[in-house]
Amino acid sequence: MSVIATPWEGRVLVLRVGGDTPHPKADEEFSLWFTPNELASAQTFKLPTRRDEWLQSRFAAKQLAMQLGLADDPRAITIERPSLERPSLVIKGITTDWRVSLSHSAPFVGAAISRAPIGIDVQSIRELDERAAHLFLSPEETDQMLECTLAHRILHFWCAKEAAWKQRSEEFATLRQVPLPLLEKRDDGLLFDAAETFLAGDVIVAATRPTS
Repeated sequence: MSVIATPWEGRVLVLRVGGDTPHPKADEEFSLWFTPNELASAQTFKLPTRRDEWLQSRFAAKQLAMQLGLADDPRAITIERPSLERPSLVIKGITTDWRVSLSHSAPFVGAAISRAPIGIDVQSIRELDERAAHLFLSPEETDQMLECTLAHRILHFWCAKEAAWKQRSEEFATLRQVPLPLLEKRDDGLLFDAAETFLAGDVIVAATRPTS
């Protein structure tokens, strides 16, 4: 895997599958990063792609947690989601107050960690019909999107919505209801009230803004 540089170093880590960065790529190497219970959970997915996404996004979270100094053994770090609560880091069997958000869009995976609720989304660059905007944007948000001259503008809005949803999903019944006022247009992304997006080569990354 190779690391994708973003403006949010220290709370976000995005990886591209493949490249020269050391990563678990075979079953015997997975055992260095994941507990037997985690590997068993991964094996419950019927599709190999889902299994890989599950493992790779958690690999990103473990790597980020170690960068933050939360543990020095990746097998001491697990991710649990009690009931409908947001995922949390579990360090050496103890549930912490560190919140986790995961995302994947082949060939990219991402993880975000914060003590406050946080959301991340990654979207590989592709064509998305803008007529689908009404499915996740309000009329006002659609108008804001259509006023943008940024390439792949609908993907930026989609990515930001997904990140904001992951941060506040218990407050809204649908993705479309999550408010997403646009504050600023940039050459490499968009700044919203709830999140911001960043274009890094052939991937768009969105992360929620820190809450005070």
